[in-house]
Amino acid sequence: MNIRNLKKTLGISLISLTFILVGVGVTNAQYDRDRQNDRDRQNNNQQNDRYRVRHGNYRTDQQGVNILQQAVNQGYQQGFQAGQEARSNRRRNNNNNWRNNSTYRSGDMGYDSHVDRRQYQYYFQQGFQKGYDDGYNSRNRYGSNNTVLGTFLNQILGARRY
Repeated sequence: MNIRNLKKTLGISLISLTFILVGVGVTNAQYDRDRQNDRDRQNNNQQNDRYRVRHGNYRTDQQGVNILQQAVNQGYQQGFQAGQEARSNRRRNNNNNWRNNSTYRSGDMGYDSHVDRRQYQYYFQQGFQKGYDDGYNSRNRYGSNNTVLGTFLNQILGARRY
């Protein structure tokens, strides 16, 4: 093989290698753009999934809102039972009887660490108060079927997207 053929072969090899490297670069650039687009979509979804609730202007996501709604409903159920028990034991209903209840004071039945414990306790206690009032008075003013009615739930929680 003479020098001319060797130069020609090396030249063709270099050109081929250049095309391969450029192709890999384009593929990597496309991969990077795709990853950035995925991150942007995820950030947009997370931004649409942000809520602020009434008490303490607490910020959370959809899962947190669901847990706080469960706290209100769990509190309502427990309060309703405590109110019925107080009525059947003929305890006088002064508006503070629910405060003496240990379940009310702890306020953490069903707690999930996805949300702040104080927020959970606050909303549990709000539900408990409403449930106790309904249970003691044998009515369904604030809830039914062991859940707080939507209007009162919205008044208590006040979750708003931001």
